Amino acid sequence: MTVSRQVCPFHADEDTAGVPTGREDSSVQFTCRLTSGHPRTGPHTWLYVPEPPGLAGITGYAAELGLAQEMPAAIAEYRGKWIEYGVVEHKYAARCPKDFAEIVGRYGHTAIKPSRYTASAFLAGVLGALSRQGSLLYHSGPATGHWHYNGTISWWSLPPEPDWNSSKLSWADTGCGMSYVPGSIYP
Repeated sequence: MTVSRQVCPFHADEDTAGVPTGREDSSVQFTCRLTSGHPRTGPHTWLYVPEPPGLAGITGYAAELGLAQEMPAAIAEYRGKWIEYGVVEHKYAARCPKDFAEIVGRYGHTAIKPSRYTASAFLAGVLGALSRQGSLLYHSGPATGHWHYNGTISWWSLPPEPDWNSSKLSWADTGCGMSYVPGSIYP
């Protein structure tokens, strides 16, 4: 899979074309030409290095839970939209409440208490793996609602790619609370 455009990690609505580096690893260099909003003043440059072919798919605990099928199914209801991570988690929890409760029991959740690695991190990691395989599309964007403390967060969609500027559903837009998380201290 060739990546020709990426979104600047510091500007959710600023995408840029990649320039092949000519290196053996098929890497592509991206530069956001905006001069502010980056860790250093001036344009921001980053490198994309494709993963080698033949990498393992979803394995282990995630495979036992059928997450390679369940995560895209959770997103499918919102086909044609970018949906914020919390919307994906909420929909997955509604589709598979016992499995979601097991994941929360294993990893915890920030709706229960702060933790370095949570059910959300586990599920987002699975989404990332599915994105690298081409099953899902990823976009970085603003974090809302329960996840607002992150500043930016992952947004997900199924192919084909929806318009980022007009087809979004944020966690805050849903009006959902955190009561779907077993043991949540939030409504």
